[in-house]
Amino acid sequence: MGVSFGILGPLQVLRDGFPVDPGSRKQQTLLATLLAHANARVSSDVLVEALWADDPPRTARKNIQVYVSALRRLLDGGTGSRIVHQRGGYVLQASPDELDALSFLQRARVGSLTEALDLWRGPALDGFRGVPPIGDAARRLERRFLEVSEDWAEAEIAAGAGAAAIERLTEIAQRHPLRERLRMAQMTALCRAGRRSEALAVYDDLRQALARELGLPPSPALGRFYQSMLREQEDTEPRSAVPRRERSHAPNLLPWDLPNLTGRESEADEVADVLIRGRSGPVVVSGPLGAGKTALAIRVAHRLGDHFSDGRVFVRLRGEDGRLRPLEDAVSQLPFARARTPGGRADPRREWQTWLSQRRALVVLDDARRESEVRPLLPETGESAVIVTARPALTGLEGAYRVRLSTFTPAEALQFLGRVIGSDRVTADRESAERVVAACGLLPLGVRLAAERMAFLRHVPLREYAARIADPGGLVDELCGSDPAVRSRLTEAIGDLPGPAHRAVFRLGTLAEPVFTLQQAAAVLEAETGTAIRLLETLLEAGILTVVGGEGAADTVRYEMPRLPFAVFVSGRHTVFEPVESRWHTGAS
Repeated sequence: MGVSFGILGPLQVLRDGFPVDPGSRKQQTLLATLLAHANARVSSDVLVEALWADDPPRTARKNIQVYVSALRRLLDGGTGSRIVHQRGGYVLQASPDELDALSFLQRARVGSLTEALDLWRGPALDGFRGVPPIGDAARRLERRFLEVSEDWAEAEIAAGAGAAAIERLTEIAQRHPLRERLRMAQMTALCRAGRRSEALAVYDDLRQALARELGLPPSPALGRFYQSMLREQEDTEPRSAVPRRERSHAPNLLPWDLPNLTGRESEADEVADVLIRGRSGPVVVSGPLGAGKTALAIRVAHRLGDHFSDGRVFVRLRGEDGRLRPLEDAVSQLPFARARTPGGRADPRREWQTWLSQRRALVVLDDARRESEVRPLLPETGESAVIVTARPALTGLEGAYRVRLSTFTPAEALQFLGRVIGSDRVTADRESAERVVAACGLLPLGVRLAAERMAFLRHVPLREYAARIADPGGLVDELCGSDPAVRSRLTEAIGDLPGPAHRAVFRLGTLAEPVFTLQQAAAVLEAETGTAIRLLETLLEAGILTVVGGEGAADTVRYEMPRLPFAVFVSGRHTVFEPVESRWHTGAS
């Protein structure tokens, strides 16, 4: 069996099924932090914060190395195969068979809800929830646990097994008394089991708790259900009071909505309005890497739950390595897959189309590069709708409505910065705050990374941080160092460009400034004007470049490579982009 871990409850380490002592409190905290972010790099800065909060010793990083060595001896005999050092941090590698949280998420995705819930032993990471990096991860797991519990309860009720689910449902509802969807399921199960008086008591408890804690009444749906029980209408179907978006066959398979999403209100309203009006074609949200396309699509999809009563689903078109996922793999976690025969069906596209055509669902297709990647997943008929996020505008996609995102405005960037690091800190040194967001090129991804870094470095004055990132090399070190995926995402952004366009990106990155003219581009590309224009237009279509300002003659247009990608090229670390022989060039069409 080997070593396995449990974080869905108190921290647990098992070897061949038997408990293992994970060591001192500090060592356990480090292990819990790595497990809470399994298979992702946790920077040394985050580990220092987890272990010592605001008062780390001078030897903090050395101590971390000692704790990691001890854990390696415990978990893999000191080989280091389990805990890997990676770019100023550590990655704990685990599979769903080895870590209960990963198994829970996997089972929930494929609809094995009872099996997923059976993995829980108590509050996630119990005993470590006061540690900020751990507490955030624990709360995310708890939120997913509640969603799965609600899906499970509604599925059990729909299958006629609500009476058997009452005990577990009541236990969960008592721990989360203000969760209305959970309370609705509890009341429905009790009512169907002939325990109407207990269902009425649940409503009364909820009404009092909402008034006491939030000053709010129960939702209209709950109020209608309560009135129907009072009238004892035998022909009332209790489940009909459940909002359609919360039915067992109406899944919400969206990632979490970002709480700090700033700006984009007009674009979000535009996308939502188009979807509500029921256009037949998809809505394509395009823009350069880091412009916030995915965040906007997720925000809109969360807002439109009432309009898509048969569910909202999120499809990642690419894997972690940036490669296009096979169609069957991309849709394997989606609702229709639950009804497959054991051997699977021969045509996943037809299976998907059948599911879409019979429902009113909203689908987000994330990170498309070509029209051919999107077409097999678009509904052929019915009321379902699709949002596509893509760097290129996908101009060949028939009937699409297009919304293009650019950078933040200076006001939006400062507003976002204030939300993360505190508006008082921004107001106290607005000039330095403006220099910070300008250094990030007002790109939402760059501003977010800088804000998160400054929130951690609370002791560093804004003016000092602005000086750090004024140089492109400093910008990359600061921002990519705080997010292990950024540098790989930037390099992957040019991974499937044609060879000439790939080499053009490399050469444009040698310019002194990220904004340049056609003449400057042609000179560095060593190309005729016509050839340079075609290369630049290829990069515009791919979302690598943007045009500054409005329309104009070709020789007066100014092009821009967003500052964060540009900084990678001039930071002295651009050898991964070398043309022709580059691994990114391999397989480019």
